[in-house]
Amino acid sequence: MCLKKGILILAVACICTGCAGPSSASGTSQGNPAGAGAGQESKNEDRNPSGISMIDAEGDWKEIEPGSVYDGEISIHVPEASGTTVYGEDGFTVDASHTDDGYIMVKYEGAVSALKLRVILGESQYTYDLNTEGQYEVFPLQMGNGLYEVKIFQHVEGTRYTPLQSVQFEVNMPDTDRVFVFPSQYVWYTNADSAVKLSYDLCGNLTDNTDKAERIYNYIVNLMSYDYELAATVESGYIPDLEQVLKNKKGICFDYSALYASMLRAQDIPVRLVIGYVQPENIYHAWNQVYLDGKWVWKDPTFGPGDSHKEDNYAQEREY
Repeated sequence: MCLKKGILILAVACICTGCAGPSSASGTSQGNPAGAGAGQESKNEDRNPSGISMIDAEGDWKEIEPGSVYDGEISIHVPEASGTTVYGEDGFTVDASHTDDGYIMVKYEGAVSALKLRVILGESQYTYDLNTEGQYEVFPLQMGNGLYEVKIFQHVEGTRYTPLQSVQFEVNMPDTDRVFVFPSQYVWYTNADSAVKLSYDLCGNLTDNTDKAERIYNYIVNLMSYDYELAATVESGYIPDLEQVLKNKKGICFDYSALYASMLRAQDIPVRLVIGYVQPENIYHAWNQVYLDGKWVWKDPTFGPGDSHKEDNYAQEREY
């Protein structure tokens, strides 16, 4: 995986261009699309005690068409720009009405063509691209409570940006993990999306969150294959289109982890999309942490359960 850097660093610049796909127990191939594990899909047993079977009468894994099984009500956490607490001028709107839920919503209506947004708390910061289409985007407040600053920058040339706006507001979340049950820019979905429908198909009659997390994990590992072509060509600013990911049934690690996060968040299960490094290969990678039974549990749907890496091999850099 590579990380492209400039004066402003996009939080995920070139996700998984060095990641191998799902690997065998003997390890992974680093930065070599033709290496071990290329084009393979790991098939795993469905280990959940109840719910919809993913194994057919012949003992083979089977695919589910999103929305074909569950016919009940779908209810997810939907971000809102309520207008209660709003900052900004000159076409910029920062809606901080729901900071207690762990997010802000930002939009720009004007003529500037290239913008970045930086969310800062103390020494920590996250930088994102901001669309110029006049549409709200959701940005998480994943750094905890305190005095946040949001800065907006306009592109000048090359990697140079100039500041346009800066606002500050205090954040006091009763539950700092609540941010991880809402959709946001890197993990975007609505209740009409295939990922959400599929989540309900798989978990419609499960009640235990651990069972749901395992059911969805196994399904993704079986469904998806690693996209080496995308890994070799992905550009700075790439964000997973989960509808397209499910349609293609393949992706890079960013896609795997965003898909897993969206499907669990649709079930009201807090889950982080985590970015960092995997050793000993020093792979820049994306994976997940799921909040189950009072603790954060490491999950990597890209490498899958047959991979030789352990949790101790993972060094977290950012979370979304």
